[in-house]
Amino acid sequence: MKSWSLGTVLALALTLCGCSSFESRWNAAPSTSADGVSGRWIGTWQNTNNAHGGPLQAVLIAKGSNDFSAYFHAGWGKRSGTFQTPIQGSREGDTFRFTGSKRVFGVKIKTSGVIQPDEFNASYDSRFDSGTFTLKRP
Repeated sequence: MKSWSLGTVLALALTLCGCSSFESRWNAAPSTSADGVSGRWIGTWQNTNNAHGGPLQAVLIAKGSNDFSAYFHAGWGKRSGTFQTPIQGSREGDTFRFTGSKRVFGVKIKTSGVIQPDEFNASYDSRFDSGTFTLKRP
């Protein structure tokens, strides 16, 4: 079986997902929120094992007090696309620590991070790739 890098898997997944639904979520989401987590985020993503990276937008939508749907719109080169993953976590004051995972084309991608009212820092990892997300409120 051919080994695919996470970048290839994400590129396929992001290309297959609709960007117009992300744009609708982005336009409807607040720039800040009372829970300190939901709403819009903007920043960058960067692989830690190669030079791939680019712009990143995120919209987090509460599904429960500590459960969210995270929608990401990533750019790489002249391409872009959208990816959704569920995240769950716990709160310590105004800090929300979370984890999540999603299978994309058979590859499990794990995400973990910390969200504070104006800062969103996360990492992702699969058997092929790893990297970071660094976002702030727009």
